[in-house]
Amino acid sequence: MNKTLLLLILLLSHFVLPAQESFTISGTLTNAKGEKLESATVFIGNSQIATVSDKDGVFSISGLSAGTYQLIVNLLSYAPAKQEVVIKGGSEVVNLVLQEKGIALKGVVIGDESKRKNFLKTFNKYFLGESENAKGCVLMNPDVLDFSTNKALMQATAEDFLIVENNKLGYRIKYLLRNFQYNSAGDVTTYDGEAFFEPLKGTEAQKKEWKVNREKTYKGSLMHYLRALYTNTTREEGFLTYAVTNQLFPMVADPNPVSTIQLITRVDSNFIVVKYPKRLYTVYDPKKAADELRLAKGDKIIEYLDKTGSVLMIKAEIDAKGRYSENQNILMQGFWSKLRVGDQLPFEYDPKEGG
Repeated sequence: MNKTLLLLILLLSHFVLPAQESFTISGTLTNAKGEKLESATVFIGNSQIATVSDKDGVFSISGLSAGTYQLIVNLLSYAPAKQEVVIKGGSEVVNLVLQEKGIALKGVVIGDESKRKNFLKTFNKYFLGESENAKGCVLMNPDVLDFSTNKALMQATAEDFLIVENNKLGYRIKYLLRNFQYNSAGDVTTYDGEAFFEPLKGTEAQKKEWKVNREKTYKGSLMHYLRALYTNTTREEGFLTYAVTNQLFPMVADPNPVSTIQLITRVDSNFIVVKYPKRLYTVYDPKKAADELRLAKGDKIIEYLDKTGSVLMIKAEIDAKGRYSENQNILMQGFWSKLRVGDQLPFEYDPKEGG
């Protein structure tokens, strides 16, 4: 073989290999007595990746790219365990000790059937959401939920995975709920947990519909925006980002979009840091984003946070999939903050592939 050609092939191989690099998260699960724990469900939060520990308590999840992952372990009679794992340049070993569940003390448990139906309706509204996608969701096992109240505060807990079928997006979601609270006095909802996604089986017609709905859901989402920040293509992908100039509502923003390159510091080939000293107002408007014209000097944007825009305060390290550490600051108001489980997509979602 020609030496020049051989050298060229070797050089090309050198540049291709890093893109193909994948890593593994593995480890062993034990209890406080040191006993190995078999048949525990181990999954990556908000993904389609899951496995089960073997008779020696060993688990392994391979084929992972560099990024930030939430590793979740669930086993009957034990409290769920969660560990953030950041893969940067090599595989990671995570050994976890699971704690046995104590006897939980509950508040006023809602046992009356009519009351339970009302509280289940409230739970569905604020957990699944009120969007078109949410309307296509069915909670398959509501019996695993326990409700309790304390004045205006409604709380919900679950001893097992919540199973949600999203017939609009074509996913079966297993959601490990840690806590859910709804305060009717202030109309404030807080909940915490992790989702695991399984694609539903469907007809070819259903699959086409799911593909369309997934792309529609993805476009303009926080996941879409963070990925666009990672590639520094927010404007090209339809986002406009403005600096908020006041602290109160209605919100006032500078009329000229921020160049998002100002927000980004590249850490390495796998991570960026995004931060900005002020709040940001972000809107998804591909038509306007494609228009290079600026508003006249002296104009200003006044918003009451309608259905289209989101206010964002951000300081976080982000990977190519739009994942970030839970210990970092991404605070939202407006459109993104109102989206619930019914509008979630797994991190594997790729609009080019439709799944």
